Amino acid sequence: MKLITKLFIFIDVMAIICFSIFYGPWDKFRNYLITTAMETYNHKYIAHIFYSKNMIQGVLENNYMEEITGESDPSMITFGVTEENKNYESVYEEEILDHKEDEEYKLIKFKYNGFSCYLVAIYDSKRVHAAAISNLNKGKILTDIAKDNNAIVAINGGGYTWDTYLPKGFVLTDGNFRYSASSSKKYPTAGFTEDGVLVVGSLNKSQVKEKKLTQALSFGPVLISNGKSVKIVGHGGSGKNPRTVLAQRKDGIVLFLVVNGYDQTWKGRGGVYLDDLLVILERYGAYNAINMDGGSSTTMVIDGKLVNTPCEPQKNGQDFIKSAWIFK
Repeated sequence: MKLITKLFIFIDVMAIICFSIFYGPWDKFRNYLITTAMETYNHKYIAHIFYSKNMIQGVLENNYMEEITGESDPSMITFGVTEENKNYESVYEEEILDHKEDEEYKLIKFKYNGFSCYLVAIYDSKRVHAAAISNLNKGKILTDIAKDNNAIVAINGGGYTWDTYLPKGFVLTDGNFRYSASSSKKYPTAGFTEDGVLVVGSLNKSQVKEKKLTQALSFGPVLISNGKSVKIVGHGGSGKNPRTVLAQRKDGIVLFLVVNGYDQTWKGRGGVYLDDLLVILERYGAYNAINMDGGSSTTMVIDGKLVNTPCEPQKNGQDFIKSAWIFK
C-alpha cells in the first residue's frame, strides 16, 4: 500500500508540473512549442493537441515579424576591403577579415545558446552559384549535390512544397530558369547578379529578369535589407529551429551560415529563433541576408564532407533537398 501511495503521489506531482509547464503563468515553453510546431508543415497538430485555437492565435499575435518591403539595392555593395589597418572594430570583424591573401574562404565555428554554428566567409562572390538536382520531382542529399557540381563549399538552398513536392518560387541556375512556380506571384527570393551582388526581396519572375539575376532560389523571410534588420516582435513567430542563411556584407564578402539543432535524435528540433539569427548576422556585418530552408534541411558541406550535424533522424542526418548554394 505504501508503494502504491508513493506511486500515486509521484503521478500527481508530475501531472502538476506538466500542467504548470503547459498552462502556467510562465509562457516561455508555451511560446516555444506553439511557434515551433506552427512553422512546420507536418507537425502543426502538436500545438492543437495541447492548446485551443484562441490560445494559438494569441501566441502568434505576440510573436511575429514585420516583413521587409522592397528589394536590396545592388549599388550599395562596394567590393574590396583595406586590410592594412589591423585595428578591427570587433573580434567578429577580425574573424572575417584576418585571412591569408590566397585564402578563398574561411570557416568560422562558434556556439550560440548552446548550439554549434558554422559560418563560411567567401571572398569572391562571383564564384557563388545556385545548384539544383536534375529531376526536381525528386530529392538528393547535399553531399551528392556538392559532388555533382564540383562545389568547394555548399549549403542547402530553397524550399519545396509538401503537397506537390516541387520547389517554392524560382530555381535559376547560371541564367537558366529550371523552375518557376508562377510568373506573376512574388516570392521571397535570393539572387546574384553576374557581378556577384546579392539581391534579396519579394520578387516575381519579371523582376528577376529585370534585375539581371543569373542565380536565384526562393525561401524566406528576408532578414536584412540594405543594412536594415527586419523588425521582430517576441521571437518572430517562427519557432526554434536549425537555420540556414545566405548573406552578403557591404564589402561584397558572402556569408554561408548554418546553425545546428539537436542531432539525429527525437529530442526535438533545437536551434535558434529568428531574432537570434539577427544577433549573429549583425555581429558579422551582414548588409543583406535571407533565411533559407531550415529544420532537417539545414546542411553544410566542405570539400565533400558534411560539416554540421543535421537533425534528420531517418536518413543518416541529411534530408533530401532540391537546390543548394555552392562556392566553386
